[in-house]
Amino acid sequence: MKLSDGEFLNAAREVSVRFPQIKFEEMIVDATCMYLTLKPSTFDVMLLPNLYGSIMGSVVAGLVGGPGIATGVNIGENHLMFEQGARHPAKDLIASKTGNPIAFILSSATMLKHLKLTKYADAFTKAVY
Repeated sequence: MKLSDGEFLNAAREVSVRFPQIKFEEMIVDATCMYLTLKPSTFDVMLLPNLYGSIMGSVVAGLVGGPGIATGVNIGENHLMFEQGARHPAKDLIASKTGNPIAFILSSATMLKHLKLTKYADAFTKAVY
């Protein structure tokens, strides 16, 4: 992890120099979790490798109401994946039938917007709200 985290940070530092108008700040994951829960409005955009993205996704999902609410999208150079924002599988909710599909529905709306099917995306979103 030290090697991959180091490579990620080096790449982020290199790119940040090319965009001085964008504030670049490094934080360790523990401090980020604390600040994210205490003062979430201090974050606009977070650039994270996969493991830390999963951790932050779960923290944010907890802040907004749980894994069934938060939406997510993974953006790659050639692919996009729309999904729930937290990696919590909610398997503990299966027996009680209290799982919440809202995150999947809203992620579908995000996908539809991306595909420029705004009418359908808006219908999904309106139905949820």
